Amino acid sequence: MTKRCKIPAVVSTALLCCALAAASAWAGPRFTIGVTTVLASQKGRVIDPSLAPMTRELRSIFRYTSYRLLGRDRVVLGLHESGSVALPGNRVLAITPQGVSANRALLRLVMHKNRRRIFQTRIQLINHGSIIVGGPRYRNGVLLFKISSAF
Repeated sequence: MTKRCKIPAVVSTALLCCALAAASAWAGPRFTIGVTTVLASQKGRVIDPSLAPMTRELRSIFRYTSYRLLGRDRVVLGLHESGSVALPGNRVLAITPQGVSANRALLRLVMHKNRRRIFQTRIQLINHGSIIVGGPRYRNGVLLFKISSAF
């Protein structure tokens, strides 16, 4: 009867773990992208209480009288990896981090409706920064998107 040595299995497992960790670190930063979807309109004077932290910002940029939260989504992506967020009105927002330069993430945003591209742009965000983007008409108002990024 022969005994098998278990040391090679332990060593090979350790080497595999090191290789996976190195590959993960080499793959680049991970981007946490937040998308807050808001319906803004001139009908009524209601401001969703959950939007209180961003009400001042919304009012300083836009001249609507009513703001309602429609959704909060988050995707975590690697460099050049695409993720998507479902939006109201059969729309989808695809997000792709394309690089980092001077502590700013370059993000590509593409909006589709019924699989047809209706909007595309690139934005740069500082780490832990955000931007509000005006979007398409929806119901009795327009959609606004607060895009934030941490990497």
